[in-house]
Amino acid sequence: MKRQGRTSETDNYPFLQGGGEMGQLTRDFPWSQTPIGPPDQWPENLRLTVAMILGSRFPMFLWWGDELIQFYNDAYRPSLGNDGKHPQALGQRGPECWTEIWDIIYPLIHQVRTTGEATWSEDQLIPIYRNGHLEDVYWTFSYSPIRNADGIVQGVLVVCQETTEKVKAAGRLLQSEKRFRNLVSGAMMATAIFTGRDMRLELANDAMLKIWGRDKAVTGTPLLAFMPELEEQGFPQILDDVFTTGREYTAQEALVYLERNGKRDEVYMDFSYKPLRDDDQVITGILVMAADVTERVLSSKRLAQSEENLRNTILRAPVAMCIFRGPRHRVEIANDRMIELWGRPAAAVLGNPVFEAVPEVKNQGFEEILTAVFTTGNTYSAEGVPVTLLRQGGIEVVYINLVNEAYRESDGRITGVISVATDVTRQVIASKKIEESEQRVRSLVESAPFPIGVYVGREMRIRLANQAIMDVWGKGSDLVGKRYSDVLPELDSQAIYPQLDGVYTTGIPFHARNQRVDLVVDGRLQSFYFNYSFTPLHDADGKVYGVMNTAADVTDLNLAKQKVEQSERNFRSMVLQAPVAMCIMLGPQHVVEVANELMIELWGKPRADVMSKPIFEALPDAREQGLEQLLDNVYTTGETFKADERPVVLLRNGRLETVYQNFVYEPYKDADGTILGVLAISIDVTAQVLARQKIEDVVAGRTQELAAANASLQKSNAELEQFAYIASHDLQEPIRKVSTFAQMLEMNLGTIDARSGNYLNKIKDSSARMLSLIRDVLAYSQLSTNDEAFVQTSLAGIVKEVNTDLELLIDQTNARIYYSHLPEIEAIPLQMLQLFGNLISNALKFTRPGISPEITITSGIPGTEEIQQYPALNHLAGTRYHKIEVADNGIGFDPENAERIFHIFQRLHAREEYAGTGIGLAMCKKIVQNHNGYIHARSAKGSGTTFCIILPQYQPGREQPEPTG
Repeated sequence: MKRQGRTSETDNYPFLQGGGEMGQLTRDFPWSQTPIGPPDQWPENLRLTVAMILGSRFPMFLWWGDELIQFYNDAYRPSLGNDGKHPQALGQRGPECWTEIWDIIYPLIHQVRTTGEATWSEDQLIPIYRNGHLEDVYWTFSYSPIRNADGIVQGVLVVCQETTEKVKAAGRLLQSEKRFRNLVSGAMMATAIFTGRDMRLELANDAMLKIWGRDKAVTGTPLLAFMPELEEQGFPQILDDVFTTGREYTAQEALVYLERNGKRDEVYMDFSYKPLRDDDQVITGILVMAADVTERVLSSKRLAQSEENLRNTILRAPVAMCIFRGPRHRVEIANDRMIELWGRPAAAVLGNPVFEAVPEVKNQGFEEILTAVFTTGNTYSAEGVPVTLLRQGGIEVVYINLVNEAYRESDGRITGVISVATDVTRQVIASKKIEESEQRVRSLVESAPFPIGVYVGREMRIRLANQAIMDVWGKGSDLVGKRYSDVLPELDSQAIYPQLDGVYTTGIPFHARNQRVDLVVDGRLQSFYFNYSFTPLHDADGKVYGVMNTAADVTDLNLAKQKVEQSERNFRSMVLQAPVAMCIMLGPQHVVEVANELMIELWGKPRADVMSKPIFEALPDAREQGLEQLLDNVYTTGETFKADERPVVLLRNGRLETVYQNFVYEPYKDADGTILGVLAISIDVTAQVLARQKIEDVVAGRTQELAAANASLQKSNAELEQFAYIASHDLQEPIRKVSTFAQMLEMNLGTIDARSGNYLNKIKDSSARMLSLIRDVLAYSQLSTNDEAFVQTSLAGIVKEVNTDLELLIDQTNARIYYSHLPEIEAIPLQMLQLFGNLISNALKFTRPGISPEITITSGIPGTEEIQQYPALNHLAGTRYHKIEVADNGIGFDPENAERIFHIFQRLHAREEYAGTGIGLAMCKKIVQNHNGYIHARSAKGSGTTFCIILPQYQPGREQPEPTG
């Protein structure tokens, strides 16, 4: 019953009920705080093992799992002593509990967990800390594996019995026998006469000399001269007292140490010392009479010890034991296990005939058995004997292993019967359940949807084969009992027979993956592919008696793999025909496996100098430019690397050239996802980069020319117009061709695999990005040719128009834009649309995850002191200015980049994070400069950004009206 007012996480699990004190402790233990979790997550074999331990009266202990979590029962509890490891040992990890002996017991645990074989140790010394100190304790125990349904060892069960007292008793008996062997046998009366104060031997008979171990040559010699060993034993004082006082001295079974034949003997003696007097009653000597009673004394001790040992053995035996005396089989002694087996109080059976004390065992054949052993002396033994007993008020059938042996006295007379019984009820019931389980397993195997076969003996005779494996073999159903080789003779040349024999003889499992097996099915030899395993089957003694064969038909998978390989060949062909430079490099050395003509042309080397060679041996100049580290990182991590307009110095046509490339390094994988190498895709953008550099040079020159003269500005505009023509025609045309040829290649290849399609998409995406970049550059360059007229422009109308253009993006990002009281200024409307369009687009792009964008646009009139802070506006002194601020709640940026963000092609984030060409803010700065204004930004990481724009209300040269209000 559950204790009043108390609950535990195990109350609802019947397998944890009962078990006495340890049962209650186990139920109350917080298992959910241990690695094995709460009981509802325990595997079935753990539940069964714990239930068995708690229900057993035999000492049991369990280590479970990799953490070696501990369980034990009430029978084991006393072995932990007082003030020791109990109750902390319950649920504790093994290494933490047994620190003092872990080096002794862990090898046994490890052996069982790794080999799956049980161990047995008898009277093994294993000290443990208990009763407040470390004690020498002897054990007889076995360590047994607890397996799951797959045969994996999950726990180690210890069944043990403390044998400390037995070992010590045996040691004492051994020592006693040793002393007995060292004593001289015989008990004849021995006599000797000593005279004088120095106790000279005057006369000694043969019996005394035999006791002493001396010959007659010692006659006339002082006692201590030929027996000095007596001095340390007090004999001189005894003799002197008798000689002086005349008092007689006697001793019974006195222990005397004698040096005889070069060794020190222990002799038990009955002796007396009597004074010898002369006629004048003067003491002249001492008469010594002695009898060697060593044998009698030692025999008495051995007998008493033997009887005590027998009694202790019975009382402390790990199995039920008792002694029946006489023909009526009176119970002389019985241990607690036998009393418990009978189900009677000890007082009701001890001293009474067993069939009167336990009447229900009559007429079950046990009277005849005991009588036969008592009268004939023949031993009787049997296993799994059913006994009907009255226990706990009801009739119960108990199964026992029984041994009855005649009890003989020292003279061989039979005076009783020693009976030993082991309660194996649980084992018998478990065995029956195992048989039922095996039958269920057989049914499960036969109905399993995947092939299973069981073969026994060295001949591999088929004991079990389910329908799935017979379908694979394409054979009939009458296969049980036949040899595997007779059923499948076509396997003779396919190495499968030696695999089976190796598993049977070594006990080591064999596993094969994607193995081709040729079988005769439908009358012809056909090729199939299987994943199969040969697993050894062990009997109770651990001996291999057969092999279990499980398999999975992976023929379709292998055919699909072959198709993948064909697809790989198609992919390599596509690489060779691609309209952009592509190559495949394999292994950590990046050996060039495939490269098309565009890549060979880009490298500027003959094909023979680079193919099948490590790329950095063929192109040593590229190693020092960081490309090797990039390739290594892609190969080892599987992460794609992209770069735009990266300069690479190559030795081409006998001279070093700087080549600018947009390229992608992507891991090249097999069908299983294993990285084999790196796929490189490259586009030579040297012309575009040089053109952009030319733009930057032109812009720099234009800035200088503005300060010097208007004529230089006209010249710069002419150059920019020339570049606009180049960008709109010469630069855009190659990109359009790349995009067009990629589409034509995709249509020409037809259906292609996902990987090839992905590469074509990358080519098209790169082309689109390049085209977008050229167009942005063109737009930027056209800002320099300021031919458009300035007109009165409403900035509120401009913002409203931008919101309309970005309506879809605003809805997608759930953005909110606030603005009011924006001024009208003299401006170029299209450039104002570009200015506010770029600023609002940036705010919608650089947002923080999970936070909706908020953009606030405000305006005001800056004071004179504020205007003087911007040197670029000094030449417009007296002009009325408006300050417009565009603030967002986005990701912000480091303040040290406040100037850098307005430079053309400058990006603070990778393209993979945020799309764009890096020209937008440069265009904003250019537009503000075109309007004789100034723009700057304030920000911090994670705190949003505010762009501040200073614009004149009227452009220089126009008459401004007087301000009002």
